[in-house]
Amino acid sequence: MNISFRTYKKEELTYLMEIWNDILKDGNAFPGESIYEETGFEKMLKAQTVVSCILVNQEVAGYFILHPNNIGRCSHVANASYAIAKKYRGHKLAKPLVKRSIQQAKEAGFRGMQFNAVVAGNLAAIHTYLKIGFTMVGTIPGGFRLKNGGYSDMHIMYLPIDPD
Repeated sequence: MNISFRTYKKEELTYLMEIWNDILKDGNAFPGESIYEETGFEKMLKAQTVVSCILVNQEVAGYFILHPNNIGRCSHVANASYAIAKKYRGHKLAKPLVKRSIQQAKEAGFRGMQFNAVVAGNLAAIHTYLKIGFTMVGTIPGGFRLKNGGYSDMHIMYLPIDPD
């Protein structure tokens, strides 16, 4: 399996949107509930600091978006979201995707990365983040409403990024 990375191409917009919307429809990881249409999705991607695709044998398998976690005095801490196409889940792409986002966050001048809403049931993501070096800095009991109407704890996770 040959893995590489690159910035997304405009002609891939619909495919990237479908990957994102699949995760929204699953209702177990992303906080959003509204399904994107192309115009809104393109606007969201353009607002990011970085959008990077992971390719497997030259085919887009997923991507991440990276941006400041907050504004002003907190804008030196990044936030990222990861989206992997269903057919590529379970192929051990999360770790290289997360590592690439950390590298690109560092290159963009961020001093840390914070995840605000890691759903407690998303064990694969939690395992990956912890293995890479993130720490769980807090838990919000029942902070995430699942698609089925139930509630799950969500974790806040953080990784300092050495600015050199």
